[in-house]
Amino acid sequence: MRRTYRTLYRMGIVPWERAGIPDPLVDIVEGSSPPLPPAQAVDLGCGTGRQARYLAEHGWSVTAVDYTRAAIAAARSRDPRGHVVWRVADVTEPHSVDPDGRLAGVASLLLDNGCLHGVPAGRRPGWAATVNALAAPGATLLVRAAPRRRRGIGPRGVNADEVAVLLTERWRLIAKPGPDWYRYAPVPSGAAPSTPT
Repeated sequence: MRRTYRTLYRMGIVPWERAGIPDPLVDIVEGSSPPLPPAQAVDLGCGTGRQARYLAEHGWSVTAVDYTRAAIAAARSRDPRGHVVWRVADVTEPHSVDPDGRLAGVASLLLDNGCLHGVPAGRRPGWAATVNALAAPGATLLVRAAPRRRRGIGPRGVNADEVAVLLTERWRLIAKPGPDWYRYAPVPSGAAPSTPT
């Protein structure tokens, strides 16, 4: 998939770059549930950075990562004032995402809008390690993960139960705010993970 993404970015074909900000993210930032207060956010698999810029515009300190250099170059060009920290990094390698350790345990919001479902199954535990390393106490993890599919071009997907297995020790599902969207909170110490009823 990496080669495919790099080629598509070079050709300017980015069908995953949808107009607008996804409703589940808008609800977290501006909603009435109540919205999260701006703090440190990390956008995992940021693409050209629309959501990272949105968060920065709403007062968040944002680090946005993608392993595709062309995506990060496009993101930087759309952020001339440098409101977001842009980083070419592999989300399955915590030291790549946070090379200087400044994000360790401080991210109040971790956003993954369609990155995990494209990560090969054998590398997904690395994604979970990154999430766990960056999350502040009481953090919110917002993930959009398309379900697994057998055929076709593009990512193979990841089922909700597979995501739950990756996160089961440290996170609990608290909401499904939209199709293929999942909102997680850290498991309180001494408590068992649970799912909403």
